Amino acid sequence: MKMIKRMKGIINSNISAKLDKFEDPEKMIRYMMREIDETIVEAKSATTAKMATLSIIEKEIAETQSEKERWSARAILAVEKKKDDLARQAIAEKQRVEKHLSHLHEEKQGMNNIVSSMQTHVHELEAKRDEIKDKERMLIQRAYHAKEKKKVLETLKGLDASATCRRFNEFEEKIEHLEAQASVASYTTKEQQSEATFAKIEKDESIESELTLLKESLNT
Repeated sequence: MKMIKRMKGIINSNISAKLDKFEDPEKMIRYMMREIDETIVEAKSATTAKMATLSIIEKEIAETQSEKERWSARAILAVEKKKDDLARQAIAEKQRVEKHLSHLHEEKQGMNNIVSSMQTHVHELEAKRDEIKDKERMLIQRAYHAKEKKKVLETLKGLDASATCRRFNEFEEKIEHLEAQASVASYTTKEQQSEATFAKIEKDESIESELTLLKESLNT
């Protein structure tokens, strides 16, 4: 997520890395503090929004669970009334709902991970802000000292070059990934058709199997 990447970037930022853009280290400190404060506000707002989304997912899970139980009860009722066609329909609907329920649980887990990660980074940002406040005077002195040293600037330029190379390598890897996807694209349609055929066969077998088990359980 862009928000988390931005938060990580601020957390890992080094004051000396911006010396070439600021003549006054005190202004630089104030700039960094303002940037952190603004990011904390945005991050908290984004986290609240994700938590609201999580609540919606949890509500949908509860509703879907109720729907699953309703179709299960209908399948039992249909078998008791010796309405096999209706029982098959009910079982098919129950299986569809079960699949949707599984996806919802996966979505909930993913959203939980996002919320947890964002909360962790918010705490880290707050700690970084407090650290800068506590060490403000010392940091300003270090910044002035570092600014006077040409070697520091040369080292920072080297680090910038390394970052550029890293971004280039990442871009090259993306291109290779796209080329690999293109090379197998022609086989996708046949594979999808085969998958759909097998999926229908497996679904029919699953429905008949569950219907048989349901009848056996009701006859015992």
